[in-house]
Amino acid sequence: MEGTNAKPWQGLGADIDAQLSPHEMLVKAKLDFKRPYKSPANHETFRFFKSFAEGGEAHIQTVGQLDNGRVIWALAGLNAQFTLNGADPVAGYLLFSSRDEKRDTVSMQVTAVRAVCGNTFQVASEGRSLFKNTFRRKFIPTPPFLSPAATHLDDKMIHKAKENIGLAREAIAAFAADAERLADLKVDDATARRYMSEVFQAEKSAEKKTDRAIEAMHKAPGQDLVSSSMTAWGLLNAVAYTVDHKLANNQDSRLRLAWFGSHADIKKRAFDLALKLL
Repeated sequence: MEGTNAKPWQGLGADIDAQLSPHEMLVKAKLDFKRPYKSPANHETFRFFKSFAEGGEAHIQTVGQLDNGRVIWALAGLNAQFTLNGADPVAGYLLFSSRDEKRDTVSMQVTAVRAVCGNTFQVASEGRSLFKNTFRRKFIPTPPFLSPAATHLDDKMIHKAKENIGLAREAIAAFAADAERLADLKVDDATARRYMSEVFQAEKSAEKKTDRAIEAMHKAPGQDLVSSSMTAWGLLNAVAYTVDHKLANNQDSRLRLAWFGSHADIKKRAFDLALKLL
């Protein structure tokens, strides 16, 4: 099998111990020396990530940054996982990110990660996707020039954390049910070609991307498993592998596009089209 089963954030993020402090997370994400004037905001945002996750009984497992520190992110494990055909494990995460350079807001999206190849999938959830960063201090015109720092989530935000993370776990359970149905659906070469063409038809270099996804369908890591070999789940993962591991000029831009940009839309379209095959 060609390519890699590495996670797409390899080199851009670091696995951490859940007990690390927000400052230690900042160091692990290689943000302790980037944009010093932003460091209070980054520290406060990691504190919010950690507190929100723990408020919902989840724990940060990976932290990282993109675009020279403009984007900071963290993955919290949801303790929600499933295995297809006994050999294809997928785990659920809540992806925290702040792309607002003032760090006033925090985005959250439910994400599934397939272990065998590192493919990532955005998972639809009824939970909120955007929260005010309640730990973010404001600059004020008089000493000490920063408003007091919050040290914990209030009861209202803890309730929101528990609710949001509970809904995230429900979303992973629903995704698991869909994945099982896709893994049970066999497809032929003609169906695969039509599917890939439809997924990429609106993209630049559509034919080239279609060909790469067809190649990934046969050669990407995990495509020889029973769950993936000429199945609708395999089609979806061929697209995800192409997007997460092959497109764009470098790993940083590849991950940004796959998680937050136009390539995330490709994967969503691929998922919707795969379900239409059922």
